[in-house]
Amino acid sequence: MSNRPLDRFARDELSPAESRELAQQSLGDHDLFDELTATAIARRGLATRDRKRITWPRIAAFAAVAAAIVVGVVLRAPQRNPEPVRQNVVIAAPPTLLARNSDSTVFRGTDAESRESRVTGSIGSIAGGFATIDLGSLDGLAKDAELDVMREGQSIGHVKLTTVFRDHSRGKIVSGASIGVNDQVRVPPAARLHAILDQMDAALARGEAERAMSIAQQASIETFDAELSGEELNNAGVIAELHGDPAKAGELYQRALKASPSEQHRQAIEKNIARLKGVK
Repeated sequence: MSNRPLDRFARDELSPAESRELAQQSLGDHDLFDELTATAIARRGLATRDRKRITWPRIAAFAAVAAAIVVGVVLRAPQRNPEPVRQNVVIAAPPTLLARNSDSTVFRGTDAESRESRVTGSIGSIAGGFATIDLGSLDGLAKDAELDVMREGQSIGHVKLTTVFRDHSRGKIVSGASIGVNDQVRVPPAARLHAILDQMDAALARGEAERAMSIAQQASIETFDAELSGEELNNAGVIAELHGDPAKAGELYQRALKASPSEQHRQAIEKNIARLKGVK
């Protein structure tokens, strides 16, 4: 009985290492590749008994099948002394988030069970020219903010907020005589950004840095041109960076540096800038 590697392969007698070596040799030997392909196909009942020689045009059609069969043989064979698989994994350092200064007057709670902020809400009631809305500070709204009132995707008027609570607010209808209950109200982009930064800050206050980063990754921001503190500018830069806009992220980090941050925050912002530029 022949002990040629190809014949032993046909009899399913090769070890995993020998099968791999034979497959690698066939990549540089056309004749061996032809025979190996035909043998593999024959073993699976895909060839006729006479084992006709397969030419290169036909190899193109069968190569994928043969490769799969060879791999299947290698994986199916018993592994007596498996070697650990080593992978070179490069993990990029995540951008640095900053918590607000302790004297910040903007605080909307750190309740982990609070609902997520929303982009749109609706008018719940109208009385005496004032509308009650199911959006509040949790959604980034603040007193004197002017909101668009929408119906079927079109702006029909505006409401200027006079009182803002955590999850609802009240405002004067300043335009739009046809505004009614259930009409949609849209949070301005700048307010939306503030709401996301508030959520990130609340997560950081609870010591949940990963949660803060997750909020940044999932955020959908239309603009970063709001009036922001240095810490907020840095965190807005993190959002821009995570959303694949390094140019905007760099601009926001530079604005954060110009906002006279503390020494500790300045170092963190400079670290973000250096990492963005690829400097280690």
